[in-house]
Amino acid sequence: MLEIFKNKILPKLETTQLSAPAAKALLQVLELQDCQDTKVLEQVKNSIGKLNNEAVFTEELAQQIYYHPEVYANEEEGIAFMISWLPLLENGFYPDKKSSEKLIEFLYFSLGYLQSEAISEKERTQIFSVLKALVQSESNASLIVAHFLIRRVFDIRDCVNSDFIIQNCITHQILSGNYYVLNSDNGFTKYSFSIDNEFVHHFFKGDWHKFVNALHLILPVGKVYQPNAFNIITAWLSSDLAEFYQEHTDLVFAAHTALNERFLFIEEEGIALLNLQTKDGIFPLISALGKKEWDAGDVLLFNNRDKNIPQNQLDQCYLRFLDWLKAESGSNFYTEAFQAFGKHILKVESSTVLPVAYILFWFEKCNPKSGIPDQIELYNSLFSRFLSTGSAGKLPVVRLGNENVELKGEYLIEEIFLIKNNRTKWISDLESSNLSDPLNQFLILTFYDAREKLATLFDLDNQKVLFAYLEKMAYSAKQADDIVKKECLPLVVKTLTALFAETNDFTLVNKIWALKNIDPSVLDLCNDYAQLQYVNESRPLFLGLLQSWYNFLSDYYYSLGTESVWIPHMLNTQGRRSAAYLNELDENVSHFLNRALVHLFDFHKKSKQKAESNQLFQSIQTDIENYLEDFLKELMEHNLAKETAENMYIYSKAHFAHRKKLQESIQKHHDYHKVEEPKSEKAILVEQLQKSQINSSEMTFDPKYASAVLHNLENYKTEGTCDSKLLEVLDKNIIEFKTWLSETSATEAKFIQALYMTLLDKNLAPETPLETYGNLCRNLFVKLAKDSKMASSYQMGLAAMANSGAYPENLTTSLLQVVNLLKA
Repeated sequence: MLEIFKNKILPKLETTQLSAPAAKALLQVLELQDCQDTKVLEQVKNSIGKLNNEAVFTEELAQQIYYHPEVYANEEEGIAFMISWLPLLENGFYPDKKSSEKLIEFLYFSLGYLQSEAISEKERTQIFSVLKALVQSESNASLIVAHFLIRRVFDIRDCVNSDFIIQNCITHQILSGNYYVLNSDNGFTKYSFSIDNEFVHHFFKGDWHKFVNALHLILPVGKVYQPNAFNIITAWLSSDLAEFYQEHTDLVFAAHTALNERFLFIEEEGIALLNLQTKDGIFPLISALGKKEWDAGDVLLFNNRDKNIPQNQLDQCYLRFLDWLKAESGSNFYTEAFQAFGKHILKVESSTVLPVAYILFWFEKCNPKSGIPDQIELYNSLFSRFLSTGSAGKLPVVRLGNENVELKGEYLIEEIFLIKNNRTKWISDLESSNLSDPLNQFLILTFYDAREKLATLFDLDNQKVLFAYLEKMAYSAKQADDIVKKECLPLVVKTLTALFAETNDFTLVNKIWALKNIDPSVLDLCNDYAQLQYVNESRPLFLGLLQSWYNFLSDYYYSLGTESVWIPHMLNTQGRRSAAYLNELDENVSHFLNRALVHLFDFHKKSKQKAESNQLFQSIQTDIENYLEDFLKELMEHNLAKETAENMYIYSKAHFAHRKKLQESIQKHHDYHKVEEPKSEKAILVEQLQKSQINSSEMTFDPKYASAVLHNLENYKTEGTCDSKLLEVLDKNIIEFKTWLSETSATEAKFIQALYMTLLDKNLAPETPLETYGNLCRNLFVKLAKDSKMASSYQMGLAAMANSGAYPENLTTSLLQVVNLLKA
């Protein structure tokens, strides 16, 4: 390629008028063009002589080297001439303005030739190496060549040549980096290829609109699967361009149209322009989507937004997207735009990017009665993230206005769902499905969050509707999976217990309480609620409630403590209170109390009989005794009928010996109804003797003592008195006593039989509180029976009973002792 310089350029050089610096520059040019053996080189050397001048490549010399229009007349020679520049450019010898413009003129008309087979790949590479060197040179050629290339890049009328320039500019990275422009000081200022005021001034005559319109025109143009003009322009994008768009919304909309076409027809999608950002962090092409009515193309664009765009720039976009989803009765659901891009937009990580209006849209589209099955399935899967915090009982955080707001149930009910007086739409429709439906789960979460205010949000009729809905949802939990059941069912129960915390409707209370049987997760919640309703000291008592207490004791007993678990709490805390309530009633409650006490004594007796086999029954026995002790201490005596007091007194002698305070209360009621009768001589005697300080061993036998002892032996269990003093008198005077008995055989038989029965009483056995009385009875029995005709019969009978295993060890031992004494 250097031959063309020797043949065409070298002969035309005028060297005689060159200054020494220019001559020295020419000498270097000739050496670079391999002209060492030419006469011209020799002449230039001689003209310089031995002067040590700095080389200066003047404009005049530049034109002698580069400006040769006649060479361009032949395309082959023109190309060879252009390639010959390469070593000169690499060493800083650049063409002047006139030569550069002539080169561009040649290139414009030779682009077709450059693409032909006449040009080798190596030659094409050298050509574009020349162009790159010129663009990057500090010379007039830089702007001239760059301008030419950029115009070709934007020339959509000549697609073939434009694409040729584009591909080679990309390959050789020509339009990236910097270019140079002559300034007023005849120096050169460096500029970067970045879209700013200088760029638009240099290449588009300062007309921003012209540039932007040109940009929009090239966006959809290019070959599929190949780089195109936008690949070059992407590196130029700047915040200045973003700010221009920010100020010209009409051009933003035009950009949307161009980008839509690009997304549809060009593989490389232009995301860099779509997500252009100003210095202030504004994304004008994205935020402007919130200012227009959407079509399918806008869905596509929004789907390709930068994922780091501030949420406040997206809020209006999400609302426009929602409008698009709702448009034409939701038919956009079936478009390719929704299937390809709309679903992806909704598949965000959390609900925090979505405006609250999306919840209403979800409920409208997924209504089990009016919704379309395929839409219900998809939208439920997409919007189920609104339930992501449901396990904690919290409503999601969504966008309200331009803020992240944690939703409140009251707001949803009144402002979004409008269900305060619209039961049919929001509750009745949803009742047709069950707890597995995400809408029901969300609605339950809504009611739960508003649970403390539901009583004021809904009147009584609507509360009943709400109760029916929640109850149905609770029972439908049996068909839900375990995760949903354990998350939602407690929320249902907590909502109902809050809404009906002050109710007097115990039928409703029992229905809520019954929900405990659905799943163990709500067992404690339901039981605690029942206890609060049935045992609530801040609410007045009534007879029906007391009756319920006693009736539920049956449930607690027969279920072995699994039902009515609040009964122990009631028995241990409500004795005095229930008695105080009955004391204040004006009506006669004796019949009610008789039935109640019979019921309590019945379960006390049953529990006592089974106490050794199960600790629970021992606990029930104790709880009933605690209740009776508090209740009877507070209850006024006139409230009990005489018969009730008498029966209670008899029962206490057998079963409440270990509860002194309880016995004292029962004694009080018994004494209230006791009618004083004239005391018999025997009674007076016993009373005097009990009060006497005389030693019984000093007393002599008196028949009236025998009668008093016999009466005591026959009635000590019911009267509760075991008189040891008179027994001691008879024992010390046994001879006189036996003599008196021999004279009255009937009395003797009664005495021995009464003493015999005391032998079998485990309460009189050794190691019991009444052991002294029992020992005296055994001694007296042996002394009377040993010499009688029935002695052997008593001996065999007592031996048989002792060996039967029916008696406790202490009593068995005492029986065998009596048998041995009878044998002796």
